[in-house]
Amino acid sequence: MTTLKDLFFQQDITDSVRRAYAAIPTGAGEVAAQRLYSADELGRVPSGAIAWALGVASPVRHAGLQRGETVLDVGSGGGIDTILAARQVGSGGRAIGLDMLPEMCDRAELHAHQAGVDAWTEFIQGQMEAIPLPDGSIDVVISNGVLNLSARKSRALAEIDRVLRPGGRLCVADLTVNDDLPPGVLGSEAAWAGCVSGAMSERVFLTKLSRAGFEDISLGQRTPFGLDHAALYPLFTPEIITLMRQLIPAHKHGQVATCVIAKARKPI
Repeated sequence: MTTLKDLFFQQDITDSVRRAYAAIPTGAGEVAAQRLYSADELGRVPSGAIAWALGVASPVRHAGLQRGETVLDVGSGGGIDTILAARQVGSGGRAIGLDMLPEMCDRAELHAHQAGVDAWTEFIQGQMEAIPLPDGSIDVVISNGVLNLSARKSRALAEIDRVLRPGGRLCVADLTVNDDLPPGVLGSEAAWAGCVSGAMSERVFLTKLSRAGFEDISLGQRTPFGLDHAALYPLFTPEIITLMRQLIPAHKHGQVATCVIAKARKPI
């Protein structure tokens, strides 16, 4: 049973993530984006979307999007993945970006207009734990380094399941950790906003997907995420990077977490 204390804790995390993302002046930029996306992918989005890149992989590349599909990008940020998805589903499809910050939605709308896909792309404000879309309205859900921001991951996955049509697909990129992080890191708002403190183990990730009702579940394309990578993201303050270097053993600095691509399908 969820207690009142649990709800306060979950709201504290949501508020801290909102503050962190609202405070940053830009994303991780081109240096980080070049690690995640191919030159062809980056050539399909405007420079503003690249500047606001905050993900950990390129989920669209693995989503198998088809022309005419409706795709939802959960935690769309500056819009880079939503725009890439819009290009793949084409004008006969629909791309929807969901973000909790109205200023992110405004940025993404501008970037979609600059990319020339705004006619079939929209951005809506909302939280992944309460997606403001009808049941069974989405063919494919993608997200990029976002699920771990939620303190209610099971609820977020249940919402994703709700909005997917029967047979719909999930393709998300996120960080996993298989070792406990030091308490000083786990308690950091910056580390949570950077998806490290809230990261699940692969076993827990698989269990939550299964309990949410998904099938054909797989985890693939594992990519190390180290402290040098974290330092590229403005969400990781210099103070938390220094703290992580002090508290995490040196031999783990090159891989404090692992980015995985999770795929699953809603039963028909």
